[in-house]
Amino acid sequence: MKNMLTQARHSMIQEYVDQRGLCRVAELCELTNSSESTIRRDLIQMEEDGIIRRVHGGAQSIKNFSHDVSQHVRFSLNHEAKVAIAKYAVENHVHANDNIFIDAGTTTYEMVQFLANIPGLTVVTNGMETALASLNHGIKTILLGGTVKTDTHAVVGQTAMQQIKAMNFSASFIGANGIDVQGFLTTPDIEEAAIKRAELVQANQAYVLTDASKIGERSFAIFGNASDTVVICNQLTLRQKRILPEKILLEEVTE
Repeated sequence: MKNMLTQARHSMIQEYVDQRGLCRVAELCELTNSSESTIRRDLIQMEEDGIIRRVHGGAQSIKNFSHDVSQHVRFSLNHEAKVAIAKYAVENHVHANDNIFIDAGTTTYEMVQFLANIPGLTVVTNGMETALASLNHGIKTILLGGTVKTDTHAVVGQTAMQQIKAMNFSASFIGANGIDVQGFLTTPDIEEAAIKRAELVQANQAYVLTDASKIGERSFAIFGNASDTVVICNQLTLRQKRILPEKILLEEVTE
């Protein structure tokens, strides 16, 4: 049975996680003035109680799956897996003189550091951070125009949509917040979903870059089906593999 101190800490953690959607263990240590081992035990118990969902390096709210996560948290979670996935995608699917679309996801962002030595490459993106990183690496970069979302720094709206529809891409590299049991690709925001859908249509080949924590998850807006793409992911458990429909082309990356 939980003592009063543990109950108070769990209540504090739940409120904090529900307000932010996703947070890191370090934040919860600071919030509750507790050790990392204590917080990790708390999160295990809270997940068993159905209060939160544990993710690598932190915790996620189960009450508001449509809430976008702030940038500093999004970029730090599952970072090693994201870098490995991004590196694999570049080494295996980007070629000289390609025109590629990289969307505003945090895994796709990690591709940029591996693109600098590919000659004749053009990167089109709706991600503010991705555009800046590409420019810093000396890559020809096109940033879509439109409305910039506060949480994800993604450019969305009709202007961006019209620009995408006027282009053809050798490949599109797309992030997803979830791939559900039917293979549907999902993201929290309807406007971002529209951009992702257009990226997929305008590409000779679309690649979805996502870490294993997104497998079996479902967010608010559907933008396509994984069967129309190649899914690049870090290694899945047997349970996760059974979740995905067999027709999905999956490329697993060893970190």
